[in-house]
Amino acid sequence: MRISRVALAATVLAGASAMGFGLSVGTASADTDEKLPIKSFGDIAVDAVHKRVFVSDPAAGKIVAMNYQGHETVEVTGLTGVRGLQLSADSSTLYAAVSGARKVVALTTETLTESASYPVGENGFVSDVVGPINGKLWFSTQNSRTGTIGSVDLATSEIAVHDASADGVDLYAIPAISTGAGAPGLIVLTDTDTTSGESVVYDVSSGAADLKLETRVFGTFTSDVAISGNGGHLIQVGYNGSNRIALADGAKEEAYTNLDNFGGVEVASDGRVALAIRGTSFNGFADVQVFQPGAATPELTFKLPAVSGSYNRPEAIGRSLAWEPGGSRLFVIGDGDGDTFWLYTLNDPDAVEPDPTPSTTSPSPASPTPGNPTTTQPSEPSLLISAPATATRGKPLTLTGSLTLPPSTPVGTEVVIERSDMDARDKVVGTAKTGENGSWSFTDVPTAGGTVTYGVRYAGSVQYPALVNWTFLEVSRATPGLVIDKGNSVNAYGSTVTFTVTLGKTYKNRVVEIFADPASPWQGNSLIKKGTVNSAGKLSVSYRLTYNTKLAVVFKGDAQYAPRTVTATAYTKVNVSTRMFKHYKTKKIGSTSYYVYRTKRDPEFTHTMTHYPRRIERTVIQKYSGGKWRNYSSGYFELVNGKSELIFEGTFKAGQRFRVRSEYIPGAYGRDNFNYTTYGAWRYWTFTK
Repeated sequence: MRISRVALAATVLAGASAMGFGLSVGTASADTDEKLPIKSFGDIAVDAVHKRVFVSDPAAGKIVAMNYQGHETVEVTGLTGVRGLQLSADSSTLYAAVSGARKVVALTTETLTESASYPVGENGFVSDVVGPINGKLWFSTQNSRTGTIGSVDLATSEIAVHDASADGVDLYAIPAISTGAGAPGLIVLTDTDTTSGESVVYDVSSGAADLKLETRVFGTFTSDVAISGNGGHLIQVGYNGSNRIALADGAKEEAYTNLDNFGGVEVASDGRVALAIRGTSFNGFADVQVFQPGAATPELTFKLPAVSGSYNRPEAIGRSLAWEPGGSRLFVIGDGDGDTFWLYTLNDPDAVEPDPTPSTTSPSPASPTPGNPTTTQPSEPSLLISAPATATRGKPLTLTGSLTLPPSTPVGTEVVIERSDMDARDKVVGTAKTGENGSWSFTDVPTAGGTVTYGVRYAGSVQYPALVNWTFLEVSRATPGLVIDKGNSVNAYGSTVTFTVTLGKTYKNRVVEIFADPASPWQGNSLIKKGTVNSAGKLSVSYRLTYNTKLAVVFKGDAQYAPRTVTATAYTKVNVSTRMFKHYKTKKIGSTSYYVYRTKRDPEFTHTMTHYPRRIERTVIQKYSGGKWRNYSSGYFELVNGKSELIFEGTFKAGQRFRVRSEYIPGAYGRDNFNYTTYGAWRYWTFTK
């Protein structure tokens, strides 16, 4: 179980050219601290035939191609907004969804030159692409404000867009689309932009899109969806959890219940499930976890190593997992601080490429598991290092290891110890000398917390090559004070509320981020303020509330204080009012105003409530009897354009007194629960002859 972290750089292709694109040229680099040459991440595809990885960059309009270790890198430019990538079954062609040019292009993988182009129309926004399936590519697009799919017939270049609205499907935006080897011919469309949790499954094996299943998991954003290895289920993952959904009938059950904050899911050809977890700097989970089909505990876990110049370790980007077809490798893109991107090759049986020419320098080993030494053949020179898995900042820790220089290591041979942490990179902290059997030890006091990497180097000699190895461990950090006020407050609809965050003592980082996540499919989780707290540790933001809103405050940590996130919910009522009609007059009984009706007239009233599709209101009518208001009648009524128009029919006597109000009860009869319980004002009436 090894992790190979590789940075991407452009490489020279002498005389290379492309139709409609540019091929950038540069120098290959094995520097593991070099950033990916991308501004954003779109999609990833793995070519097992040519041993290459492709990554799209929508912001820069390019595709970056490289080998499995991130070398021999080529950039294909001029692809405005390129996002979705898909390889043909024989890996001879790479298809790319180029949204900025409203087309799908085909690139020959051998030369990365364009072999075909399929315009989808001026209004044909295109995001993902899958296939070919029975001679057709399928792409995600939008039609009449509804997310849907379209197809490209590769034989005729004919473009067809499916009318999803005819199926009763109403996807909010252009969907993400997925396929799976376990269910050939099926395509999954997923709404990742709202909390509807909607996924739609189409069978396209006939060449047309036939609706098979529509399912929703309300109340959470969906990050990714995959089809299980046996083709029987969808695996849907998101911010608040994961679900296993039967393709036969849509039955749902929770999956991977010990995990949350999922960024992606990818199923291998043998059925293994890889999960990417976000927020691992503070939730303690491994970044990537691999499960056997149906298993509740992972067989493999991977923690992405730290990188230079970043307070936090990179985290796996959503939908960036990709299995090597038919192989053991698993690829993932990590994003670091300051919009930097990294390629990680996981479980790589050949993490180190051989040098093209003989060299006296030994290759760098793959990243080891914390606390465990890397093993080598005993007949060859080797350098091992081991450390405890965890340590306390400011307290001594002991590193141990051994240097093997066959036939025997001279006593007193020197090795150099380096430390990399959030404060310094590759800092030499001392030297150690070997004892009998080549063993060595070194005691250090880590000054910075988080993921700390220790390296050991042997300089080499005329007889022996230079050697290097490293290990990493987690060093404790203090927990900073972090609070946000007005948690559990109840607020009027449309009110602007000022929330104040207070950050306690930290080391260097005084920046906090404030996110607002309204409980509505129309508004997503968004950053509403990022800034440095003042001298009192405070930062405020004003926000207009229309739905119950979860506020999250994120402190990303520094060398001495751990990352921390705190949340609070600001509850929001709806607007509700009641208007009486057909009354004879008004009068006061005591200090209360009454509407007066003739005994032969049925009272009419209209409730007006903040609109939401299929929202219902509860009407409550009470009668005054025996000196008290007593419940008389009630019922739920669906609002039409935010209104409920009712007539109170019956036989009434002069002098009888009634009152009515409208109530919003969250979740009643399975309807929306996006606002807080709200009781409207009472309206009173009486009768006269």
